[in-house]
Amino acid sequence: MISIIKPLIKLKKELNLLDYLVPEKMKIQIGQLVEIPFRNRNIYGIIFDIQNQANQSKYILKPIQKIVDSTPLFSLKQIKFYQFFVEHNFSSLNFLNNITPLPLKKKTSVKEEIINIKKIDWNLKNIPDSTLKNKQFIFKHNYFIEKISLIKKTIDQNNKQTLIISPTKLHLEKIYAYLLNFYSKKDFAIITGKTHLNKTEHNQIWHDVRGNKTKIILGTKVSIFYPMNNIDSIIIDEIENDNHNQIDINPRFELLPNILKLAEINNCQLILSSYSPPSNLYYLAQEKKIKLLESKTKINTEITIPEMNVKYFENQIHFNTGENINEALSSQVTFAKSAGKNKGKILFLINKKGYSKSLSCPDCKYIFKCPECDSILSFKASGNLFCYHCQKEIKTPDKCPKCSNTNLKTKGIGGTQLLKKIKESFPKQKIILIDKDHENNLKLIEKNQIIIATKLILNHLNENEFDLIILPLSHQFLNNNFDSNEKFYQFTSRLISLKPKKLILQVLNELQIYAYIKNQNYYQMIKDELEFRKLFKYPPFYNLLKITLKDKDQKILNRKINELYNKLENIISDDSELMPIIEPRIKKTFSFYLKHIMIKYKNETDIKNIKKILNNIDIINRL
Repeated sequence: MISIIKPLIKLKKELNLLDYLVPEKMKIQIGQLVEIPFRNRNIYGIIFDIQNQANQSKYILKPIQKIVDSTPLFSLKQIKFYQFFVEHNFSSLNFLNNITPLPLKKKTSVKEEIINIKKIDWNLKNIPDSTLKNKQFIFKHNYFIEKISLIKKTIDQNNKQTLIISPTKLHLEKIYAYLLNFYSKKDFAIITGKTHLNKTEHNQIWHDVRGNKTKIILGTKVSIFYPMNNIDSIIIDEIENDNHNQIDINPRFELLPNILKLAEINNCQLILSSYSPPSNLYYLAQEKKIKLLESKTKINTEITIPEMNVKYFENQIHFNTGENINEALSSQVTFAKSAGKNKGKILFLINKKGYSKSLSCPDCKYIFKCPECDSILSFKASGNLFCYHCQKEIKTPDKCPKCSNTNLKTKGIGGTQLLKKIKESFPKQKIILIDKDHENNLKLIEKNQIIIATKLILNHLNENEFDLIILPLSHQFLNNNFDSNEKFYQFTSRLISLKPKKLILQVLNELQIYAYIKNQNYYQMIKDELEFRKLFKYPPFYNLLKITLKDKDQKILNRKINELYNKLENIISDDSELMPIIEPRIKKTFSFYLKHIMIKYKNETDIKNIKKILNNIDIINRL
């Protein structure tokens, strides 16, 4: 008899599973942790399958040394999900090396998970009983408390466990703070990855979850790999949040298709909460594969979208907002006298760090770029250029290297420049800047009246914290990506959820997306988006694969990418579209040159012919 085992060490993708001989009289089960020989040492492994015939017949198979625990560590449902995950995401099983609870040579003390908790007032909303009768549904809500009300009602109606997946640890902490009003700390298991835990703590969480000793599992996306044997409901917090689909972690994966499969395998309820449901979910609702439900609360925020004059805009950043700013600041004074609190605060949100977006020559149009990665250099208030990709500061040349012109010009407005302009206009107010260069200022939000910040601040804000939110450069949040409008609508929906009295979006050009935001017309926005995507073969009508090759030698990379492209071109199906090779905006990352290939396809069968090639490539992202 042959066992198919995942050795718990880092292996190439094609070596995900290896064959081992099962000694006579050894009774093994799928999911067991075993000890196996590997080269000149013994290591741990997980049994994924049991067969009568070996897949690696040309090799002399080594036998399993011993069964570590007779009780399977992984259920058959977990194994089934892992197999789907590897196939769907072109992934390896190496993530199991980090999450598998291994026997400990020496136990360490278990410390309570440290999470910053502030006392939070709560006022739950009524969620109809009929809502929770749905097996799978999207819950479109306007405010945080509606989501919390749904989560609590779901937990209370479940006989077993509830899994809540948050996009970041900050989101998780906020939910935890509210739920502690109703449940004990012993009811929770917190899963944010193994890095913050010692081995004893990690093992205890795993076994508590598997043994149904906790009622509520709070985690980030990595929690989908943990035991799900006793789950009644899975709740996804802010399914539209980009942090659910971060591609710079290992393994890379998009949460939605994997969570849909996980819920199917475990036959449990799936609830997807959202301020603005993404188009692929709306499409599933249209196809009646999932229900779309929404809260009935009204949005009280006044939304204003003044159009700007470009020249005046560059000089007077608060154009058309001066009256609103003064009104908010005066309400701060009135509120402070009556209640002794700091109210009437203003938030300026931008999307660019530094002083200016770039430095260029007005004569020959030369733009200064990083010599390492070729990305555009930002101009800092210090007078130097800075590459935010390589984290390198470069002294600004006295003249243009191309035409020797000494009259160089900055272009675009960054956070530092905006801070300077606002301070000039409102010298008596306390003003701070919050971006990646000034992250420590997050603790000073309460002590300042005017906050200038990038999107970094968003997850640190509470409802009713700002009376006025202004996007003085709203075009900074739009780009050339096919989903740009949808992402911008989601972003503004999140701002509205903070309950400001007024939201101002200053615009340079009238675009349809601004009308949707002003009228809060989500349904028309998403319908128009779907029409556009169907026409140009974008998701959810077509799938997108992004293949990335890298090499330290640019010539070798060019040869590799051309060879791969030619291979794909010869065998790709007629129903798929192989797009031209993409030169990335940032050509070099950590000493590696990068190039991309994009493939559009409709169904998994369309890429069946090329899967063998794709399985040998390290970086593949589904978009």
